[in-house]
Amino acid sequence: MYRVVICEDEDNQREILKDFICKSFKDISDQIEILEFSSGEELLAHQNLDGIDIFFLDIQMDKLTGMDVAKKIRESNDTSEIIFITSLLEYVQEGYKVRAYRYLLKPVKYEDLKENILSCVSDIIKKRDNFMIVEGNGINYKITIKEITYIEIIRNDITIHTIDKDYNTKNRIKNLEKELLMYNFFRCHKSYLINMEHIEFIGKNNVIIQNIEIPVSKYRMSSLKTEMTNVLGAIIC
Repeated sequence: MYRVVICEDEDNQREILKDFICKSFKDISDQIEILEFSSGEELLAHQNLDGIDIFFLDIQMDKLTGMDVAKKIRESNDTSEIIFITSLLEYVQEGYKVRAYRYLLKPVKYEDLKENILSCVSDIIKKRDNFMIVEGNGINYKITIKEITYIEIIRNDITIHTIDKDYNTKNRIKNLEKELLMYNFFRCHKSYLINMEHIEFIGKNNVIIQNIEIPVSKYRMSSLKTEMTNVLGAIIC
């Protein structure tokens, strides 16, 4: 789940931002909560701002500016990312004081916002100790994502293999593929989703993970090697 705040005093600009943010998150997660505020005062008076991942703050607002709001946020919150929306760059220097993640210039372009969201979420993921909750036989299990080695699919029957244990659940591979995309998982075969960080060896038409041979579709091998290069920072021949 990602929690995002938009604080913008112009209704049409707020709607545009919300639309752009929703579209950008389609490639990341379906689990997103967006809180909207039309003033800094309204935002700071809200009772549930715990766990906010990203604040989008319009700098030029009446009374409390976005910069004022950011300073208040930083008094008790050192972890959320702050992205300022502005038509002026005169506040950039002051933004260092509140550790602003980015500035987006008005009128905001979708491509610019998406690029910054993807970068921001990637950094958020790196800071998190990420888990996923799966249900099996009426029991909910909390699984550390980095410990998942690969996922095996037969129809909607899912087996999640981790370093120490296997979990059986019901789901659709497309749902898991989308949820795990940002964690270096790769769909190497119609029946397998693998964690590239656990690959020990790449063969002609397979990979080895924990001494298990997993098939790789012929037309996906080139993409796998490219993605592995990005993950490991080395060229795989």
